Amino acid sequence: MITLQLSRRRFLFLTGKIILLLGLGGFFPRLAAAANFSLPIEALRQLITSDPRTSRTIMWQSKTPLEDCRLQYQADGAPSQSLPVAMESLTEDRVTNYYYTVYLQSLTPGTTYHYRIWQGNMATPWQEFITAPAEITDFSALIFCDSQCGQTYAGWGENFRTAWQRHPGAHFFTINGDIVDNGQQEWQWQNFFAAVADELPGHLFVPVMGNHECYSLIWKFCRPRRYELSYNLPANGTPELQNYYYSYDYAPVHFIVLNTQMLELQDLHPDMLEKQKTWLRQDVKEHPARWRVVLMHKDVLAYDEYQRGSRSMMSISDVGYAFMPLFDKLNIDLVLTGHMHTYRNRGHIYQLEPADKGPVYIMSGPMGNQQYNVPADKNFDKSAIYQPTPNNYLLLTASQEKLTVTCYTIAGEHVETTEIVHA
Repeated sequence: MITLQLSRRRFLFLTGKIILLLGLGGFFPRLAAAANFSLPIEALRQLITSDPRTSRTIMWQSKTPLEDCRLQYQADGAPSQSLPVAMESLTEDRVTNYYYTVYLQSLTPGTTYHYRIWQGNMATPWQEFITAPAEITDFSALIFCDSQCGQTYAGWGENFRTAWQRHPGAHFFTINGDIVDNGQQEWQWQNFFAAVADELPGHLFVPVMGNHECYSLIWKFCRPRRYELSYNLPANGTPELQNYYYSYDYAPVHFIVLNTQMLELQDLHPDMLEKQKTWLRQDVKEHPARWRVVLMHKDVLAYDEYQRGSRSMMSISDVGYAFMPLFDKLNIDLVLTGHMHTYRNRGHIYQLEPADKGPVYIMSGPMGNQQYNVPADKNFDKSAIYQPTPNNYLLLTASQEKLTVTCYTIAGEHVETTEIVHA
């Protein structure tokens, strides 16, 4: 007697062939999905678009090229649609990664959509997202900073889950720069995404570039190619600086994501600051909103970090001198920053030029395991968290009437609540 031993994968493959030969190929996708084939897909994520009511960007990556790859999506009760996938690749740190993007548009506001990825006759499990409602009276968002880690990203993953368990109704989250500790190191990106792999597909992500995304393997300034390809972001910034800065609307708030890496990118983009300021003026002009909120990495104060422009280690930073006068003129309401791995609330600052009212400036973080002792600035800090700074984050809530920013530690301490109300 001859005994044939078939692996589960081989059995399912042969079963599929028989179905095709019997003319039942129309049932194969359902069979393949039920078989739960394992596609080599990593870091499935949904990214912000300029209008999250009617569009969504879905991205993922792999270590091998996925031929015949497409995305299937459908609203509840509606027929499914299939879209082709755009792919780019990058080899850094001796590893090649393939990045896949699908841009979904003409979606219905306030609707649950299901999606999955196909390669040939194999599919991932279904995922889902919900488009923003057509009319939003109020919403909340989680503001994280400095998720960068050394040795392990397990703490970042636990912090991420803790914040979402505490605030499950938040509409989206941002990481205000320094997403990883080294922008060219494969280990950093692999472990950052792996630590939140189960949760990431279900939460709308707003990335912000930090200085650590612009470091090479030998800690020299470099082009942040890994960041550029990891996040396909709204194409409403300067075209040649795609994914560096952008804006989006969410209910009564116009969010402006800025790039503060003028020093790190000086050799690549020496005119980035001027281009960005020109864009910022036009962007605000074209997007009237009840509230204007800026998200950016480096802070407007120096805190013992040497500033090349002012040749100082205290008071206003080079980034502060670059942007604060413009924020005053454009009536920015709130500026949220990171970089120094601590919490600071400065209230309104409008010391550089005469103004009726400057923005409220709040710095927060970290969410990774890089924790420091940071001296307070006695001239500007309205309040400061104790040192060394514990892991902390912000909950931003917005309505027509007010903006509210609350700082919590991961341990559950309420640090401070700040309200901004229009006069």
